[in-house]
Amino acid sequence: MSDVAFSPVQNTSMLFADGLDYGVVFKYFNLKYFGFQAELYKVNRGYRKPIDIAELGDTLYKRVNSYVELPIMMQLRFNLKLLTLHFNAGPYIAYLTEVREGDNSPGDYQLSKMSINILRDNRIDYGLIGGVGLSRDFKWGTLYAEGRVGYGYGDMQKHTYPTMPKQSKAVFQSFNFGYMFHFGKLENKN
Repeated sequence: MSDVAFSPVQNTSMLFADGLDYGVVFKYFNLKYFGFQAELYKVNRGYRKPIDIAELGDTLYKRVNSYVELPIMMQLRFNLKLLTLHFNAGPYIAYLTEVREGDNSPGDYQLSKMSINILRDNRIDYGLIGGVGLSRDFKWGTLYAEGRVGYGYGDMQKHTYPTMPKQSKAVFQSFNFGYMFHFGKLENKN
C-alpha cells in the first residue's frame, strides 16, 4: 500500500495491491539480540486521485512507479518459546525503473507504460523504513512475516518542472512474507 504526500496537499488515496513486491533478503547475526538485514527488492509505489473533469464522474487517475529498492536495517530480536520477535529500522535507497499511469474511466484501470522524463521524474528515492515481525527457525530454513512502514525523503517528481508540486514524498506500508535459506550454522541462542 502506498501513497504520496504532496505539498500543496492534493486529494490522493492509497494505492493497493498493484502487483507483488519481491526480492532477496540477507540477514546476519553475530550477537544474541542484535544484527542487520539487507534486502534487494522490486517494489511498486504510487497513488490514486480524482480527475477534475465533470463528465468523468468518479474517475480516478492512477500512477505506479516501479523501483529497485535496497533497505539496510538494523534488527533487534527476542527469542520467544517457538517464535522470534524482531524489530527492523534503517534507511533505504531506490532507483526508478518504470512508470505506468492511467485511469478507470472504462471500468477497470487501463495503465500505460510511460517513458521516464528525467526533467520531471526523480530516478532516486531514499528515506527511512521500519517494521515488526515474527519468524520461526527450522533446520531447513526460516519462515517470517513482517509489517512495515516507510517514509521517503526524496521527491517522486521534481518541483522545478512546470505544474509539479513543491513536494511529492512516498509514504508506504507493506506486509512481507518470506522464506530464508540458511547459509552457515544455525545456532540456538537462548
